[in-house]
Amino acid sequence: MIRIIASDMDGTLLNNKHDIDEETVEAIRKAEEAGIIFAISTGREYDSVKGILEKHNIKAQCVLSNGAEYRDEEGNILDVININEEAAKKIIKMLNENKLSARIFTDKGVFTTSTKEEALQEVVFRTMTFNPGTTEEEARKIAETQGFFTCLKYIDNIEKFFSEGIEVRKFVAFHKDIELINKMKMLISEIPGLAISSSFRDNIEVTDINAQKGIILEKVAKKMSIDSKEVMILGDSFNDYSMFEIFEESVAMKNAIPEVKAIAKYITDSNDNLGVAKAIYNVLNDEMDKMLK
Repeated sequence: MIRIIASDMDGTLLNNKHDIDEETVEAIRKAEEAGIIFAISTGREYDSVKGILEKHNIKAQCVLSNGAEYRDEEGNILDVININEEAAKKIIKMLNENKLSARIFTDKGVFTTSTKEEALQEVVFRTMTFNPGTTEEEARKIAETQGFFTCLKYIDNIEKFFSEGIEVRKFVAFHKDIELINKMKMLISEIPGLAISSSFRDNIEVTDINAQKGIILEKVAKKMSIDSKEVMILGDSFNDYSMFEIFEESVAMKNAIPEVKAIAKYITDSNDNLGVAKAIYNVLNDEMDKMLK
């Protein structure tokens, strides 16, 4: 019996317009009425999740920043796993030396060591990834108004930044130069104690090695006396992989990367064709075998 359904957001719960379909919202409601806990498991920080959930009046526990933070249905922080200061400084040094602009998720908001123009360009690349077919000029106009850019805080002095006791949860960066992204993955992976993943081919995400979606979700399930076999997870990309390694009842989206599909027990429809809703109904109707590969 499934007692928790944990879903990734981008490429999974969210459609290609970056919103939750009303049919999926209804499926979530029915799951909750049946006593199933619906949880979010995302690489996003809380502020970019909160608005979407509030729009649809969904209250959900949230694995955030790839597992660096866990919040309850009211948004209260229950658990955090930070990147230590020494490692964070090394990451920043490598990013700056290789001219890769990144956003730094912290307990005090999202920061960057880049200039305003460099930071905007990084969000432009992100916008182009999330909106295929968008030109760079079109993406720039969108990026200038997005919270991913407008809410950024700028670090002028690294030592002062760390002296203020700010907790670093995650680094994320997008760039159209895939070779640069791959190079940075290799370089940063040489720093002990880190997990390097991606939501897309053109981005890099860095957390503490224990800050992974699957690890923190397993910890939460144990605290709730819920067996791992009673947890169903849904995802589509590399930063979901740890969930697929830990939880047997794993569902890949039709649009998932091959590596995720290969390890998944089930495959549902795509994120733009109510894949999450269909998987939920398969659980409620005891028809999970319909999703078998």
